[in-house]
Amino acid sequence: MNLHLLNSMLAGAAMLLGTAAATAAIPEHLYMVGEASPSLWHIDIAQEMTNEGEGVFSYRGTLYNQNLQFIDARNWDTGVRYVPEVSGSWLINAHEANIVSGIGNENRFWVTEPGTYEVKVYFGDNGESVMITAQWVGEMAPMVVPLGAISGQWDSASVPFPYNIYPKEGTDDVFVYECTVKPGADSKHLKFISYPSNYWETWFYLPESVDNGVVKFVKIGDKLKIRRAWNDGNLDHFWGFADEDCTPEKKVRVTLNLGDDTIEFSEPGAGVEGVEAGNTLKASFVGDNLVVENAGAAVAVYDIAGRKVAYSAAGMLTVPGLPCGVYVVKTAGAAVKVAK
Repeated sequence: MNLHLLNSMLAGAAMLLGTAAATAAIPEHLYMVGEASPSLWHIDIAQEMTNEGEGVFSYRGTLYNQNLQFIDARNWDTGVRYVPEVSGSWLINAHEANIVSGIGNENRFWVTEPGTYEVKVYFGDNGESVMITAQWVGEMAPMVVPLGAISGQWDSASVPFPYNIYPKEGTDDVFVYECTVKPGADSKHLKFISYPSNYWETWFYLPESVDNGVVKFVKIGDKLKIRRAWNDGNLDHFWGFADEDCTPEKKVRVTLNLGDDTIEFSEPGAGVEGVEAGNTLKASFVGDNLVVENAGAAVAVYDIAGRKVAYSAAGMLTVPGLPCGVYVVKTAGAAVKVAK
């Protein structure tokens, strides 16, 4: 952006923060929160932006088509929010919006379509002026999210990011999910969505047919076609196991292949993609380093935006210098969430 134009816009923005400007300051941290953010409304894991210095914060990664706010702390009671004067202003037009700030302001930006975005927030005049720019730069990184009794998640718009499933290594459309199917109607039903959002704004991956109006009963070894649905009135369908095919510790590997629109149910365990029985995936921060051990197979590390930040085929790795935040360490058969 032209530097003269940027300075002019920031100068104009200084007049728009009102009385809040009297106590304004450039924050040390800035976070994104809302259904459009990978962290949704979970303030304790709010997506942190990169502090580039001199009052500039940036983010490049996934955003969903939903509401978004900017806040300077992971705390609703003390965090100052930077939001449009007119709630619902489009994020891609944020550079034209009047930005207001304050604690508890519920105005939101609106992200018009999911994808990979480049977002920047500029603070000028010691924080008395704020300008936000955003542009869509590409498709969203592929992912799916499990819904239903098996995952314990039912609201498509509020599934926390640790439930996100990213593609099997070497693919962009094959997703592996391991779960427990226990006896009882409340613990053995499953379906998938393409990303967290309102039910009318995300793709559902469902059974082609059901056996009792709701559930398609399956067994280990079944490989079935899936149905893709978008708010077509038939979204409350699930795959499920009959009680006689369940035990309190019954483990199932579910492979969702969006390349050929199939879903397969199999036994997890020894001999599957090099994961040995008895291995326990371990991940923790030791000083500034993320240390991963006992993966038993290829392992990848993702941030909460779904971006892969590290990978190793050796079953262990050490990742130095990661920014503070929450990460998911994943193999084909296990996942661990760690925070720095």
